[in-house]
Amino acid sequence: MDREHAGRDARAVEDPIAAIFDLADSVDHQTPKIRRMLRYVRVFVSLWLLLDFFLIIALAAIGGGNPVAAFLLFIPVIGLLLGMRRVSGQTPRLVLLILVIVFANLMIVSVGGMFLIFGIVLVALFVLGFIILELMRDLRSFFDYFALRHRVIQRVRQADPVVYVPEGKDAVQRILSHLAATSPDVRGLMAVPGAVAIPALLTGKTGLTYSFDAYVRQPASFLWKTVSLGTPGFAVFVKAFDKAPTAEDLKALKAAIEDASLAARIPPARILVLWRAKGNESVSADAYEFLTKEAVRVRLRGSTFACSLELAIERDDGTYDFIPLVLEPAVAPSGRPVPS
Repeated sequence: MDREHAGRDARAVEDPIAAIFDLADSVDHQTPKIRRMLRYVRVFVSLWLLLDFFLIIALAAIGGGNPVAAFLLFIPVIGLLLGMRRVSGQTPRLVLLILVIVFANLMIVSVGGMFLIFGIVLVALFVLGFIILELMRDLRSFFDYFALRHRVIQRVRQADPVVYVPEGKDAVQRILSHLAATSPDVRGLMAVPGAVAIPALLTGKTGLTYSFDAYVRQPASFLWKTVSLGTPGFAVFVKAFDKAPTAEDLKALKAAIEDASLAARIPPARILVLWRAKGNESVSADAYEFLTKEAVRVRLRGSTFACSLELAIERDDGTYDFIPLVLEPAVAPSGRPVPS
């Protein structure tokens, strides 16, 4: 614990709202230390799994067991443990866990001989270590999300509440100008020939073709396409409506973007829904709830990417209203999708 907070009474609260922000700031300050700790734990567990692997094979060879069978049984055990992370629902995970136990017992039998007791301990520790490694990955993802979310909220608090509509011949050109002014990644990408399509016809994984008013994309890197390392690329979708979009319109747009993103193998980073309102017009309660609670989710190479639909309302006074307001963090990588 930070020494500054160690001597404080955690029960004493004067201003609840300010206390929440102070608490979030304190956690954010500790995030680098927590990340280092998680990195050390993951390295230690990874080294232990590697050592455990060789010990099991060695004990099977020395104690009169079957080292080849022990080696081959690692394949289904590791595959099933990875599968437990990929599936959702308690029943499929329970089935996979039972299969892990079955193959782990077969591995213990393959060790056999005088080192059977050691085989039981080592195989159990291997399975437990693998599960711990996956839990550490989930914990790291949570802190990455928290740190990103905290930076974005800080920027929202510091940002100018009034966003003016830039010059442009139509709503699509104006929102692209706004993106170029606020996102370094999008600004640099728009200068690349062929990166921007106005309008765009995209074919989804289902074979259906969808129409968008603008589409900006950066393809994934070679490393991401081959071994899931490097940058996954990102895409910006723009869709304009003549009237206030309904919840059904937004649901259809969400499905279209998910389908098109799966076909292109590029996750969405921004989704702009354009509408020019008259007077104090606004969207329905159902559409507002959809915008603030739903998100496009695309699963690519084992990672799930989430991106909110952002309604950009052009007002008569020359300003934008955003529902919800999506701001990029002040710290890089700005504008790029992050696995959820």
